[in-house]
Amino acid sequence: MRGVNGRVFRRSFFLETLWNYEKMQNVGFIYCFFPALERLYSDEGDRRAVVNRHLDPVNTHPSMGPLLAGLTARLEHDLEASTVIPYRKRVMATLAAYGDRIFWSHVKPLASVIGSIFGFILFGSIVGSVVLLVTYNVPHLFLRARGFKIGWTEGLQVLLMLKSPGVTGLVTLARDALSLGLGLLAGVVVYLAVKAPDSVYLSRPFTGICLVIAASAGFVMLRKRVSPATVIYLIALGTLSVFLISQTGNLFV
Repeated sequence: MRGVNGRVFRRSFFLETLWNYEKMQNVGFIYCFFPALERLYSDEGDRRAVVNRHLDPVNTHPSMGPLLAGLTARLEHDLEASTVIPYRKRVMATLAAYGDRIFWSHVKPLASVIGSIFGFILFGSIVGSVVLLVTYNVPHLFLRARGFKIGWTEGLQVLLMLKSPGVTGLVTLARDALSLGLGLLAGVVVYLAVKAPDSVYLSRPFTGICLVIAASAGFVMLRKRVSPATVIYLIALGTLSVFLISQTGNLFV
């Protein structure tokens, strides 16, 4: 499989090409997965048969596409043809759930908060946007770049790796960092309220919307687990709310 990892990485950005309501990512997945098929099946007729089998519905998290391709290649290598698709369906659902949990629920919100902090401090500088993109894309691109190799090498053991204490600890750390970041962001807004009361960021509609979003995020985190970082966030949020209410009287007017 030497050289396949890089080709799958580049093709993975087209995973959702020709997305359709009936079979979702199936065409994009075949395009991403095809370099592995070229190594596994030298005969063109055999490759066509495998492609037709894998045109079944495919739906997983985009960042997990190369990992799913590597796992599927390992299944094609190790299992009977009739058992590959049922295994792949179970694996892709698991990877989709972990991808949503890691990237949509933790990494993306954390990147947004960190980028917002830099944007607020530097009064709308492009640095905030750059920090947001870097924070999100470092883990995202790392998984895309290494995904096929990990899936091919580890096979179904990848599912155990995702449940390992190390991965669980990283997710917990990201959640606590998100909680703390929201608290820091609230503190930055308080600082700007004192130092730059006429800033466009502190208009009443904008402030009210920010408070609603922050309160909703805090509620969701509290339902999952109360951590010290969550307490810090809630204290900062409460302080911000009292301060702004005392200054504006009505946040939404």
